[in-house]
Amino acid sequence: MSERLPSEDFFETIMRRVRNVPFSYVIEMTTGHEVISLSEEDKEVVNEVFEAARAVLEEAKEEDYSTLRPNEISNRLEDKLRSKLGGTIPENKVAGYPNIMVERGGKVYYVEVKLAEVDQLDSSFRTFYYEPVEFAKVTKDARHIMVGFLHKAKSVIGFKIVDLSKINVNLKSEFNTNNKELYKSGAVIKSYPEGLVLT
Repeated sequence: MSERLPSEDFFETIMRRVRNVPFSYVIEMTTGHEVISLSEEDKEVVNEVFEAARAVLEEAKEEDYSTLRPNEISNRLEDKLRSKLGGTIPENKVAGYPNIMVERGGKVYYVEVKLAEVDQLDSSFRTFYYEPVEFAKVTKDARHIMVGFLHKAKSVIGFKIVDLSKINVNLKSEFNTNNKELYKSGAVIKSYPEGLVLT
């Protein structure tokens, strides 16, 4: 068992503060694929994304999202945008980055959809996450775009389009587990009522 545990060097690495790393560099290092900055050559596609997002916004203005959680609203906006762009779910995996893939003129564009409270755009709270996994959804050199829809009291009122090759990210390492591991019989030392077991 011990030979399979992470080394001391590993822990020294993850305990260092890693800040302001270009997102494009993270993608390249974890997937082997280049993040290409948007240029004048991409203007037509950017305009297409803009018009699709504007159409989604107009539809969203007519809908009542007041009973939905923000992530549920975001999921609905994502589905609408994917449909309007004729995009696909990268690698047929819903969870994880990115949400949508479109191909235009032999170029690949990954589109991420986010939802933000308009009054919190200057907030320093973490709102964008990327988790490197063995089977990544990024499998091609591509342009990476984010459509950030803006809401006020769960009413969608606007959006911003972001070139993700221009942003930096920070690393926050964490170890986690689930209830199955947390409450396993070998770890629980007392219960109340006595003999309480999972059914």
